[in-house]
Amino acid sequence: MALMLHLAEGTVSLPSEFKNHGEFLEWFRSGEAPEDLRVGYFNDRFWIQSMPERAFAHNRIKSMITAKLLPLAEEEEAGVYFGDGMTFTSEECNFTCVPDGMFVRHETIASGEAFLRGGRKSAGDTELVGKPDLVIEVVSNSSEFKDDAWLMTWYWEAGVREYWVIDARREPLKYHIHRSGPRGFVSIRKTDGWLTSPILARSFRFVPGKAQFNMPTYTLEIR
Repeated sequence: MALMLHLAEGTVSLPSEFKNHGEFLEWFRSGEAPEDLRVGYFNDRFWIQSMPERAFAHNRIKSMITAKLLPLAEEEEAGVYFGDGMTFTSEECNFTCVPDGMFVRHETIASGEAFLRGGRKSAGDTELVGKPDLVIEVVSNSSEFKDDAWLMTWYWEAGVREYWVIDARREPLKYHIHRSGPRGFVSIRKTDGWLTSPILARSFRFVPGKAQFNMPTYTLEIR
């Protein structure tokens, strides 16, 4: 039985299950997948990702990271940064998801390890396929286990070289950078609150800011 969802453009029918990742990709790239709905496939499961976000523990953190990393990538001509909403697929590892941020070095693009593609009705650049150098996830209540356990394993197996996990749901904010090792991701040690990104060759830290709407806020510093 199909799943029926009522979206802005009308009622959309979603398959209730897929036999494998290949079937999911065929549907996802067919043009039948609604553009304003986040869907994914990993751990042999079809995922529909929730859209509502906490204002300061999730949405503002993602926006701030994009505001910092997008100009950093462009100013240093190091590569391309994609913010929230960009679909990522590893065809080799049979999974698709929508990270909160991704960075791809120019060398990775030139080698063909990561490339853009689209579906039958898209402009050809709605999906990043291959091996992004850096992936970022901001933890929410619905994604906690997925971000810390499943995706860490899947990203490493897909060849992602660096994985950031930020959790601002409780004070103080927790922030980790993991680099790819021979058997999985390895956590990088903090120095006075700073974490160094091997991929970006910069150090980062979150510092508390002024409360807004009686909610804690943070600022991302770079050096």
